[in-house]
Amino acid sequence: MEQTVVVEEQPEHLPTAADSTKIRPINTETVHRICAGQVVLSLAIAMKELVENAIDAGATIIDIHLKEYGSELLEVADNGNGVHRSNFPGLALKHCTSKLSDFDDLERLGTLGFRGEALSSLCALADVEITTKHGAADSAARLSYDHGGNIVSEEVAARQRGTTVSLRNIFAPLPVRRKEFTKNLKREFSKMCNLLYAYCLLPNGIKYSCSNTTAKGAKSSLVATEGHKTVRENVISVFGLKQLASLLDVPLALPGPPILEEYGVNWAPGDKLPFSFDFLVSSALHGSGRSSADHQFFYINHRPCEPSKIIKLVNELYRQFNNKQYPFVFLDIATTSCMVDVNITPDKRQVFLEKEKLLLASVKASLLEAFKELPATLVSNTLEVSRGLKRHATEVRVKNTSILDTFRKRPRSEGSSKLTKNEAESKSVLSARDVKDSELEADEKLEMLVEIACNLSKHESDDEPAVVDIDGPQQVESQRRQVPLKLNYSALKEKFLNHLENQQQAPDSNTVHFRSDIAPEANKAAEEELSRHIAKEDFAKMAIIGQFNLGFIVTKLQQDLFIVDQHATDEKYNFEQLQRNSVMDSQKLVNPKLLELTAAARSTLIEHEEVFKKNGFSFETGENIFLTSIPIGEGCVLGKPDIDEMIFMLQEDDSRKTMCRPSRVRSVFASRACRKSVMIGKSLSRTEMKNLVAHMGDIEQPWNCPHGRPTMRHLVNLSLLTEQIEPV
Repeated sequence: MEQTVVVEEQPEHLPTAADSTKIRPINTETVHRICAGQVVLSLAIAMKELVENAIDAGATIIDIHLKEYGSELLEVADNGNGVHRSNFPGLALKHCTSKLSDFDDLERLGTLGFRGEALSSLCALADVEITTKHGAADSAARLSYDHGGNIVSEEVAARQRGTTVSLRNIFAPLPVRRKEFTKNLKREFSKMCNLLYAYCLLPNGIKYSCSNTTAKGAKSSLVATEGHKTVRENVISVFGLKQLASLLDVPLALPGPPILEEYGVNWAPGDKLPFSFDFLVSSALHGSGRSSADHQFFYINHRPCEPSKIIKLVNELYRQFNNKQYPFVFLDIATTSCMVDVNITPDKRQVFLEKEKLLLASVKASLLEAFKELPATLVSNTLEVSRGLKRHATEVRVKNTSILDTFRKRPRSEGSSKLTKNEAESKSVLSARDVKDSELEADEKLEMLVEIACNLSKHESDDEPAVVDIDGPQQVESQRRQVPLKLNYSALKEKFLNHLENQQQAPDSNTVHFRSDIAPEANKAAEEELSRHIAKEDFAKMAIIGQFNLGFIVTKLQQDLFIVDQHATDEKYNFEQLQRNSVMDSQKLVNPKLLELTAAARSTLIEHEEVFKKNGFSFETGENIFLTSIPIGEGCVLGKPDIDEMIFMLQEDDSRKTMCRPSRVRSVFASRACRKSVMIGKSLSRTEMKNLVAHMGDIEQPWNCPHGRPTMRHLVNLSLLTEQIEPV
């Protein structure tokens, strides 16, 4: 009789909790993809790495071409030495470089690149194709690489000596970054152009050209230089002759004892400084600076970088002499390589400097010497006195006092109660009795509003809110209704316990969201709180309590009480309507004016010509751009500075084009909005108050009027008043 033997199948080893927490090395491909995203963060950095490779290769001509602002193609071509065939396999592999062989070489660094990460990282983030011809080769080679930096295909191509690197669909392997990049495409393109200008200004004899082709096929030139050997000639090539006319040469000056003591530096006057610099800066005369700090270029040994302390020092000193503008800056610091550490961040834009305090002292002394003939500007801080309602911290609890005592007027602080002699004389026309009567009247009105709000919080389900005429005689009568109740102690206890259980499970409905005081110094914190907790649709849900002092609207949302400035909120609504819809009247010029613009600015102007027409500017475009008409302002003449300001705004944020206005046009609109808005002292009906509050939901920035006055502030959370909780 045969016996059947049953063999049980052994289960495979299942991962345990210990296995899941085991430390193991990350595979090479994952490491490569993670690190690549840290090296190349933006279109500007991708362009920077390719340009620096071309400079290190000895190029004298560098051509940059983009398609659709770099989202489809970024291509950099040079006439450098090219790549020898023996270097093809390691060209795009990580940490493969011909510029560095030992760590000690960093102290003698003479190239811009040294890590061997750029091409490898670009391969991980884009589709890379390289066409190169070495000086000793008979023909060029076209190489295609995969995302790991390995050669996929190689074929013979035709080109002169040099290298062309093409990046297509940059950031495509990282969907989130690609989406953010395409969303802010114009801004990223503008940053790339500004970084390119930094290389164009260097007096190294390299010719640069940069162009962009849009999706519709229109090609525009962004920059074209002649490769001059002086900074001033390159400034003319990039920014025009007008920019050069406003610049000052800043020679190196030895810092004196007061400046050396300020920075805590011990330096003998006869000792030689371990650095030198080439320094150009805008004159501090009004009109010579710029409306933004977009044209500031700092270098260490011809390497564009961002030395934050030097940048801050230069701008602060300049603002002492011209507090309305920012300077154009070109500062190239030359020192020995051993005194600089550039291996700080992946993009090599941050540096550490030896003798940094001595350098700061020298820069300060040099700038003060250059500006010594100009008068400094003193900014006086005026005292702001708040005459409105001041709310104390919401964490203060009320005990054995009236709810309304929380809102009564407190004595003014000592600082705000002090008046000059002239002010005291002007105030003497008001008798003490009149002042006291007006304060008592205001207190009575406020007491009534708070009482009404508290009553409303107890009857949220009522369909018809009570209509209150706050300025007329008031007779608030309470009508009691008697209802017989049948009490059952056991049922009441059970219901109470269920209520406690539900209250513990449910989120706290009395959470305090608003803690900022109503005071000028707390404006920023108050606006942040309102932005976090008030959505635009909430304005339509607010209940109107009444009008206070013929200037403020008291509203209620759930348990929170708010005060709205009727004039400021209407002014902001009217201002934004003017911003969106107004077309400025214009006046034709008898003689059209030639505009000197950079290639990038010219491209921005042509692309957004309709935005400029809406602001009253018209142009003749061709080989040159002529200004043919200017807007007619109220007491101001607009021109080239306003055009430059609009170009900068459009380059920074293309989404603002519907409300892109020069600052002087915004001032005109602010005055118009102020004159047509509801004034303080006007009595409003409930419908009018409701409309003003609802309009705040249509305002892009609803918390301040154009002149900076707050539109709405939080008063109190009513649950804190009605519960009578003990102090913590």
